[in-house]
Amino acid sequence: MVIYNGTVDPYHPQETRYECRTCGARAESDGVCDTCGGESLVNIAVPRE
Repeated sequence: MVIYNGTVDPYHPQETRYECRTCGARAESDGVCDTCGGESLVNIAVPRE
């Protein structure tokens, strides 16, 4: 078994973050991506382990 000592995920449930599924750019509001104009923003501020 390999132990991965990576950086801690900076997840905070109080902050909403969206990521474009097309280009990977991040935004703070839902809607249209400012970088590529895509409408496929996904809320990445969800609980996860």
